[in-house]
Formats: sequence, structure tokens, C-alpha cells
Amino acid sequence: MEKKIVFITAFESFITESINGKRRTSSGKRIGSETIKQYQVLHKYLLQFEQINQLSLRIVISNGLSRKIYIRERSYWQKIRRKMERFLRCDFNCFDVYIAAVFKMLRTFFNYLRGEKGLPVPLFNKVFNCPNYIYPPVILDNNQLRLLVENTELRRRLMLPFRKSLDIFILGCIAGLRYNDLINLRKTDILRFNKSFFLEVGTQKTGTYVTIPLPEFAMTIIERQKKLKNNFLFEKISNAHFNIHLKKIMELAGFTELRPKYRHQNGKLVEIKTKTGTSYRLCDHITSHSMRRIAITSLLTAGVPEQVVRKLSGHAAGSKEFYRYVTLAQGYSNREISQAQGKIFG
Repeated sequence: MEKKIVFITAFESFITESINGKRRTSSGKRIGSETIKQYQVLHKYLLQFEQINQLSLRIVISNGLSRKIYIRERSYWQKIRRKMERFLRCDFNCFDVYIAAVFKMLRTFFNYLRGEKGLPVPLFNKVFNCPNYIYPPVILDNNQLRLLVENTELRRRLMLPFRKSLDIFILGCIAGLRYNDLINLRKTDILRFNKSFFLEVGTQKTGTYVTIPLPEFAMTIIERQKKLKNNFLFEKISNAHFNIHLKKIMELAGFTELRPKYRHQNGKLVEIKTKTGTSYRLCDHITSHSMRRIAITSLLTAGVPEQVVRKLSGHAAGSKEFYRYVTLAQGYSNREISQAQGKIFG
């Protein structure tokens, strides 16, 4: 017998169970707060989509669909997919990579209904398949990072809040932690063994507990931060303000060479401009997440084995995201080799 459930109601239950821990990852960990925020944003999109198109999304559940009903339902979701893609592209100017992320969440939701709720929902996951473009991140190389560490003139020119942000950024490029983990570090997370110092911390997203050796100049940064009266290592700053500080710091450091930003839109590669209508520079690309990318890439280019770097970063074996860094590091290594060959044989 054919029944129908209200899509939005089921999706709200999906979000609720993700928040309260009833729904978890395949490894048993709670769903991360950032992932839940993405579900909540999609929920708002779905409500607007229904309102604009004057429809109420529904899902047919049946233990045995006839071929006629199956074809009807597949056609229904194919039309919804086309309308939703047009809605995201035209009303919100979304790029292909974001639309792919939205469709991935919808596939996850359908799998949840069938796999976790046990509902006989027809799986039309392939309807929501689309190319998922991956763009190499723009980061600082080892020489540029060293310049930030050693440039006392730059530090002198910065106002105090910017100097504090620079300290956070440098330590982040050493530790490779996500921004939330970094800004919530406590003084008690710094340990000393013999004459060496280590950072010992559990990461919020992966639940991985890592011990990270700290170079001497990192301890100089930490000593500057220990003047805070509370137990936190760094003075709290929002991610948005931190990113604003970083872009200004990188600009003052002279990292202003052009690095145009490209994204796919409706299958075509287009250049994305800044709010002022200019092409992106290197300094415009640097954000809080750059710290983690720089840390991983710099270790790989220095010859640290992949399995060691992966343990520090908290990536699982075979992680596609991690191998983006491996590819990026190889690119930097090839550039260094080419420059060396030019000096030797040029």
C-alpha cells in the first residue's frame, strides 16, 4: 500500500536526532556542530523552495512499488532536482561546488530514512548526483611562513590586536589544529618533558587526542599569551574578526601577488572577484582554515611521513581530503626541485 510522508517534517526529525545524538556517524561519534549548521541552512532553503514553487515536498513509502509508480516517483524527483538547482543558482547565485554539497546532504537524508528509520523509501540518490569540483587551496609556502615568524619590523608596525592574531596564526601553522580547537587551548595543554615542550589536546571534530612538539619560537609566543588572567592560552576573538586581521597582516607582509580565484558556475569555470571588483591576491585567500592547510603541507614538504602527519591532523587512512594536501605538497616540492635544477644547470 502506498503512503506519503511530509518531507520537511521528516527532515526536521533528521536534524533533531543529529543534535541530540540519537543519529551518529558510522563510527559512533556525535554529528559535528558545523555539519548540523549546514543541515539547518538547508532546512531554510527547503522552506523557501516550497514557498516559491507553491508546493509541499513529499516522499512515497511502499514495500512494493509497481513499475508505473516507480517511474512516476523518479520523474517527480528529477523535476524537483532541476527546480532546486535552478533555485539555488538563480536566487542565491550558488556555485556548482555548493550545489553539489546540498545534494550530498539530501542523499544522506534519504539514506537515513531507509537505513536508520527502516522506511521503505525508494532510493533516487543518483537523481541528486552532480560533479563535485575540488579546488587546490591557496596557502603560504615555507619561506613566507618563516618571514612571518622572523619579521620583527612587521610585528612592530602592527597594532596590539593584530599582533595577537599573528601569534595565533603562527602557532596554528605549527599545530595544524582547527580554529575552534586552537582558540580554546588552555595553559594546562602545554606540557614539558625534559627540556622539550609539547601541546597535548583532544580535537572537537574528530575526537582525536594528539601530542604536538613545539619549537622554541612557539614557546616565545606562548609566554606572551600566558599573561592572560584566565586559564585560556589566547584572548578570545571571533572567527570573522580573526579573518579580517589575517588579510590585513598578510597585506602588510607584502603577500599581494595576484592569485585569481576560480569556481564553476553552471559547468563553466569563471573568475570570482572581490567585493571591490578586483582579482584576488594571495593575502585575500588567507583565512583561519589556512593555518591547518599550511601546517599539513609544510610537514609533508619537509619530508615527514604521511602516516605521521595524518596522525597529527586527525585524518583517517585513505582520506580524500588528506590526499589533497599530499598533491599540494608534491606541487611545492616539484617547484623547489625545478628551481634547484635551474641553479645547477642554468
